[in-house]
Amino acid sequence: MKDNQKTIAIFFPKDSEAIFNKTSKRTFGGSTIHLYHFARELFPLGKIFSIIPEYSTIDFPDKDKFNLVMLYKESDSPIVKFLKFRKFIKKNNIGTIIQLGLTLESCILSLYLFLIGIKFVFIFAHDVESLGFYQNSRKRCFFFCFLVKFSSMLIAQNDIEKENLISRYPDIEKKVKVLKKGIDFSKIKQSVKKEYDCISIARCEEWKNIEAYLEIARRNQNYKFLLIAPPVPGKESYYSHIKNLVNQINNVVFYSFVPYEDIYKLLSLSKIMIVTSDMEGDWPLTVLEATASGVPVISLNYSYGNLIDGYGAGFYCNGSMEKMNEYFNKLINNENLLNEMSKNAYRYSYENHNIKTNALKLAKWIGLQ
Repeated sequence: MKDNQKTIAIFFPKDSEAIFNKTSKRTFGGSTIHLYHFARELFPLGKIFSIIPEYSTIDFPDKDKFNLVMLYKESDSPIVKFLKFRKFIKKNNIGTIIQLGLTLESCILSLYLFLIGIKFVFIFAHDVESLGFYQNSRKRCFFFCFLVKFSSMLIAQNDIEKENLISRYPDIEKKVKVLKKGIDFSKIKQSVKKEYDCISIARCEEWKNIEAYLEIARRNQNYKFLLIAPPVPGKESYYSHIKNLVNQINNVVFYSFVPYEDIYKLLSLSKIMIVTSDMEGDWPLTVLEATASGVPVISLNYSYGNLIDGYGAGFYCNGSMEKMNEYFNKLINNENLLNEMSKNAYRYSYENHNIKTNALKLAKWIGLQ
């Protein structure tokens, strides 16, 4: 065993400020929370560095469970970032780098680390990434073959992503693992009193299809809907479009930003979650946090794993708005069914997405156990 095997650097996405500064209102994604949970659980098992940009303020509850390194300024050029990175990994004798989410830098990094003998563990953030496309732009990543060939481990979030990879690159099967997202059940809140009949949480991007959720709210004026939809840089016009739609519907409470810790409270105050995005990287973290809070799920366009068919924790609409409206009314008007699906949702989340269990799997794969 190399003496640096337990020295690991985890690179967080550039939009991570609100996770490490509870007063920040910058938009963040589920991928950041996903990585945050695993980094915190791995911290006691080795020398774990969490790499972030130079944020002006660091203030978050788990500060003593992270070894944060503010390695570069967000305004630094790619060359300056690389030079700072190279100095850091040499100085700290890094044995493994972990990064989540496909970027051009991911592909180049995989080649560079391969050449200098450092393991690179890449985690897919979305199903389309496993096909070689960027998540947000849906454009092809032309250096994807570098990532596949030179990474020491590729971690998919579901069997769909795994099959996408090995069907195109059969010789990499041994280094592809499936690791489910992890939920910290100590943070989950439960509330008997419900303030909202339905909740949806989605960044303001077109592929999240927020209009479909608002249409269900419009059709069901007697019920109270909650929408949390933070703006995304470069998507300002779509954000304005969604705000205009919300202003035309009287039964929707809209938040453009909610601190991460408050998300759990709002989930616990909700009866049902509706998901309308095109596709994801397995169930979004917000869905898993909802199920952990005992909130059943109605999904418009996808059904991953056995949440719905196996555990009976919600409904899949197969792309049909009529079905989604029918299932919402069926569930909201049947208290016994709602309670049963609530229990099923919690059981699914606990049995499949407990961060304690899933982090130990990752620890074993990367040599911390």
